[in-house]
Amino acid sequence: MSLRLIANALGLSVTTVSRALADYSDVAEETRARVRAEAARIGYVPNAMARRLQKGRTDAIGVSVPSGPGAMEDSYLYSAFVGAWSRLSELGLDLVLLPSGDDTAGTVPEGKASEAFQRAVDERRVDGVVLVRALRADARIAAMQRAGLPFVALAAEMRHAPEVTAIGTDEAAAAEAIVERLHGFGHGEITCIGPAGGYDFALTRLEYMEAAAARRSMRFRAVTSYLSEDGGRQATERLIADGGVPSALVFLTNRMTLGGLTALAASRWVVGRHVSVVSFGDSASLRNGTPATTAIQAPMFDMARHAIDALVAMRDRRPIEAQRRWPVTLVARQSDGPRFAHDGDERH
Repeated sequence: MSLRLIANALGLSVTTVSRALADYSDVAEETRARVRAEAARIGYVPNAMARRLQKGRTDAIGVSVPSGPGAMEDSYLYSAFVGAWSRLSELGLDLVLLPSGDDTAGTVPEGKASEAFQRAVDERRVDGVVLVRALRADARIAAMQRAGLPFVALAAEMRHAPEVTAIGTDEAAAAEAIVERLHGFGHGEITCIGPAGGYDFALTRLEYMEAAAARRSMRFRAVTSYLSEDGGRQATERLIADGGVPSALVFLTNRMTLGGLTALAASRWVVGRHVSVVSFGDSASLRNGTPATTAIQAPMFDMARHAIDALVAMRDRRPIEAQRRWPVTLVARQSDGPRFAHDGDERH
């Protein structure tokens, strides 16, 4: 079916019919209604490619996420992806997945954007990008800024770049809740295990954790490894090999927490008794483990949907009312408790 059939039936020009179906404001509402009704009657399906060319946009949004092995096993990344996907579906927009490298091996490039990402930006294959887990020095951000492509950083704070629309959790409140809980249990030191690679979310969490510990005169140490279960396990094994674990361990991602718990299970240290463990990020495995792990929960699914709304508003040049900091909840379970005197203690 063609536009001309509709135009002839209604006594309108093809241009008017085309603009009516594209919802241009210069076409009277009554005319738009007549055109839509006739189009529905004859079963007309508009040419999506032609409409996109006419509008000067793709009606597609890119979501840039880490692409290494097990990336979608990360419950927070998965929630972000599904949240964005669900909102785009409601808005009638397409999702284009833009891989950003293997963050399980620390190979997300800081020096340059990947060729696939750069092509998507240069060729305007998407109307905008939701960038998940941005780096402090992120070449993808620089590429989008040069191209004038709208973007939103999700799961980041980006304090060093206030011009970036960043939607993340209230990391300061999360750090304060964790440190206050451990301090209340009598712990005098905290060791944080987090990912290497310059991720904004990880650096932000470390900064807030260190500041909260300093306010309570607690000793603080940071250890980095790969952002994966293996990374958390290896970092914890190194601590054990160096003479034992500290009384309180805080992992900056749920995947690294799982690896750390694996290492501790193979040692003489009992989680919740000899060593307290807290996780930034929750998962079914952490909730249902033995013992269940005390963790920070965040509404990543809703945050991702909000990021899409903010990005579409930017694309359409509408006012942006982005909620940049989302509340978190510390869920207390059995993996942490009062400080235990390690001297001479054996696992039992």
